[in-house]
Amino acid sequence: MQYKLRSYQEEAVDKLLWSQSLNGADICVLPTGAGKSLVIAELVVRLNQPILILQPSREILRQNYEKLLAYVPDELIGIYSASAGRKDISKFTFATIQSIYKKPEEFVHFKYIIIDECHLVNPKNLDGMFTQFLEAIGNPKVIGLTATPYRMDVSYERTTYGTFIAHTAIKLINRMKGRFWHRIIYNINNQELIKEGHLLPLKYIDKSLLDHKDIPTNKSGSDFDLEKFEEKISGEEEKILEAVFLAEELASHVLVFCSSVVQAERLQSFVEGSAVVTSKSSRKSRDGVISAFRNGKIKTVFNVGVLTTGFDFPELDAIVLLRPTRSIGLYYQMLGRGVRRAEGKKACKVIDLTSTVKSLGRIETIRLEKRDKWELLSESGSWHGTPLYQFEVKKKENLWDL
Repeated sequence: MQYKLRSYQEEAVDKLLWSQSLNGADICVLPTGAGKSLVIAELVVRLNQPILILQPSREILRQNYEKLLAYVPDELIGIYSASAGRKDISKFTFATIQSIYKKPEEFVHFKYIIIDECHLVNPKNLDGMFTQFLEAIGNPKVIGLTATPYRMDVSYERTTYGTFIAHTAIKLINRMKGRFWHRIIYNINNQELIKEGHLLPLKYIDKSLLDHKDIPTNKSGSDFDLEKFEEKISGEEEKILEAVFLAEELASHVLVFCSSVVQAERLQSFVEGSAVVTSKSSRKSRDGVISAFRNGKIKTVFNVGVLTTGFDFPELDAIVLLRPTRSIGLYYQMLGRGVRRAEGKKACKVIDLTSTVKSLGRIETIRLEKRDKWELLSESGSWHGTPLYQFEVKKKENLWDL
């Protein structure tokens, strides 16, 4: 059974097919919940050529595989990923880059590459796994899909005093030095899909414990120092728990984004029937918690850096933000977990303890606009290239030659 595509999904596929005559790598921007897996499946079928589809995780691979399985027989689909427990190659092959980048000789016959969550490919890192692999197989045509086509970027300015000033900014990946991504070929913004009824709005509740200007940055100046953030809010545990309990009153499924494993585990100990998922969790433990969360046996999950990109749970109806960031990409991915539609769900509540919504803007207002060039905007202002942090760096040999 094939799916019936929405009008914007059809338009995205048509634009990507048209772009095959162009040189360079193209980006298709679809918000979280817009159905990237369906666009990939339709594109694969209509191209009808050997295609290698790369994605960053086993979870996203499974989602993409299941959608394509509705279009073509299983024998035409291969999976090459250690995390998925399979290493077979077929006409349409799903893979994780970690499993294949040292084996390019097995994939040289693929002339089309699709990269899901393509913002993870750093245009400035020409020695990265993606770029090394693609060069080794002959630089095939590359198509990227993402909801967040931007990254935090650090650049250095030489001073006359033998030091450097490091500048951190958010930049669109097609406008970053290195030019791996050449153009945005299709874009639709979150607000458009909400107006059309395909996504749900978020309802924001501000319970901020401090402003962004009062949170120190980390050593690289690329984001906040989460350890120091925790020190600053160490006396606010009662207010944090009040926010979690409020979320439990308002919703059936609560996801809390925490700043550290220690913080998550401590808060979880006060919330009956809750659980913790972190990078330290075993795969079996993580899968068990997520399964129980989905079926309602666990109401609240404290999460540290795991349930962001690729976590698909439409019934999620409350998010507690306890992890501050100035990365619009990370912020969007976290809150984007709540925009999917589900039966009986009218909106997802977001309780912000970090002033991130106030600083970056509601995610409904985060958008790309084509002016002279593509620009990244929100209700809080224009973001591409806007300086976020800067600090002085002492002279080092590896910087002196920049």
